[in-house]
Amino acid sequence: MPKNRIIVALGVLIALLPILGFPRVWESFFQVAVGLSIILLSVWATIDKRLMLKAKAQRRQIHKRKVAEINGQAGVETEVKTPTFQSEQI
Repeated sequence: MPKNRIIVALGVLIALLPILGFPRVWESFFQVAVGLSIILLSVWATIDKRLMLKAKAQRRQIHKRKVAEINGQAGVETEVKTPTFQSEQI
């Protein structure tokens, strides 16, 4: 279940707590527990988003390096192979 849906479900639970008829002490405990859960999920979502963006940027850098290496090697290989083929044909 995505974090956003969990946060909405916890918000609905807090809204329904007075209607459910729990004793005041339990209701207070549930409100605090659900409130802390919402805070932790929000912070977790923010940290997770930043880490995902950082990982994506690193993957992009690695891909660019690999492409540059392949292009560099392909250029060297064609330069080496071209004179070899020409000398063999003559």
